[in-house]
Amino acid sequence: MASRVAVWLLNDLRLHDHPALHAALQKQPEHVEFVFIWGPPLISWGKLSYPPHFPGVNRRISPMRERFIIESLLDLARRVPLTLLEGEPDEVLPAWAASRGLSAVYAHKEWAVEESAYQEAVAKALQRHNITLSLHEGNALYESSQLPFPIEALPQLFTRFRQLVERTVQVKPPLPEPTLPSPIPNPETEKWLEERLSKLPSLHEQSFHFRGGERAGQSWVKRYFERAVFTYKETRNRFYGETFSSHFSPWLALGCLSPRWIYAQLREAEKSHKANESTYWLFFELLWREYFRWLGARWGWRFFASGGLRDLNLPWRRDAKLFQAWKEGQTGYPIVDAAMRELSATGWTSNRARQIVASFLTKNLFIDWRWGAAYFETQLIDYDVYSNWGNWLYQAGVGTDGRGFRWFDPVRQAKLYDNDGGFIRLWVPELRSLSAPRIYMPEPNQRPALRYPQPIVDWQQSLAYAKDTYWRAVKGEPKGNQLLKLFREE
Repeated sequence: MASRVAVWLLNDLRLHDHPALHAALQKQPEHVEFVFIWGPPLISWGKLSYPPHFPGVNRRISPMRERFIIESLLDLARRVPLTLLEGEPDEVLPAWAASRGLSAVYAHKEWAVEESAYQEAVAKALQRHNITLSLHEGNALYESSQLPFPIEALPQLFTRFRQLVERTVQVKPPLPEPTLPSPIPNPETEKWLEERLSKLPSLHEQSFHFRGGERAGQSWVKRYFERAVFTYKETRNRFYGETFSSHFSPWLALGCLSPRWIYAQLREAEKSHKANESTYWLFFELLWREYFRWLGARWGWRFFASGGLRDLNLPWRRDAKLFQAWKEGQTGYPIVDAAMRELSATGWTSNRARQIVASFLTKNLFIDWRWGAAYFETQLIDYDVYSNWGNWLYQAGVGTDGRGFRWFDPVRQAKLYDNDGGFIRLWVPELRSLSAPRIYMPEPNQRPALRYPQPIVDWQQSLAYAKDTYWRAVKGEPKGNQLLKLFREE
């Protein structure tokens, strides 16, 4: 019998469907503790972290994400014995485990390079104290052993991945929340979290009311599945509103909700109200999340490389002034600016908006896609290493998109999905006096009076430059064709 064990939490702040916790309890311990490290790789950068990719960054998480993390930890701290440690995981965790007389530490296996490097370092440090680190798969729809191919043979296209798993693999039922042998909360942890929470800014008045924690997440899922999910396919490309999107991503990213639990709830909703295209499309989005997770496992450091999974030699620009205008929502393209201002103020923006701003950064400014991915990491409430970097790879044309070079016309996108200009008016108050269609791209002579900037780049010319440069990298230099020069090197 293992007398004392601990569960090391990272992106799994829940008690339901928690394979690592269930594995710990199978040893029938007298006591189970929970530990969370306020440091790398989730909270800050450390000695095993990749360096920040863009200039001027000084913190890894935004106040909005910190609020969500603290709320999620508080939800657990009020139910289980949770200890917070600050510092490098391979230094503070082994010392703490030895002082507590633990025989084993349980955790969920991470596939991303930084996270797995820290797990390896912790395992080695624990061994020196004769303590075992036991890793178990969790936080995904499928286990690696269920996949109909080895991870090394992961399909290069999402469509093929989806077809194979849908035909051959069943999602396992979620594990129930277990009964713990000694669930006595740690008052010191609660106090530390409550004091830190009190110093953080409140949610922005226009933000969706994201509240961290397993119970808040489960409550929202059940509410969403009562009705809104059945129109998800028709609403998912909109920019704002309470139920146009599922808004599940922050709870999934931090593991407050298990994807298998969401899948089980979706199937129950379908039994009650009948399945339709919208319920399938929500499952389709869970499959995208799954695919990016296995891409991270398959490609390791290539997942974060400039040339991406295609190993393309692209002359990405690293222009701090253009990048700053993009970050601040001062590009002169209203839908881009609205999305970037929403992201800065709330820590969230819609999936369609993320695609538009990623396209603008990589196809019009031709700025290193890793700057955009890293900036999103510092801002997003729902930051998930696999989904964030996988999506940016895809949008930059260096990932798994079969088309390779894909772009979005920001004016056309605004007309399609912000058809009354309401989203732009919400986040770009300078333009509130304008009606559609003028609000989508104000005339140059209107802008000074509105105090709204001129476009920082010509959309068509910049797209032509990016397209030409991209295909030269893919196919080589054509003969007798002069490379279009749009930007002057400084």
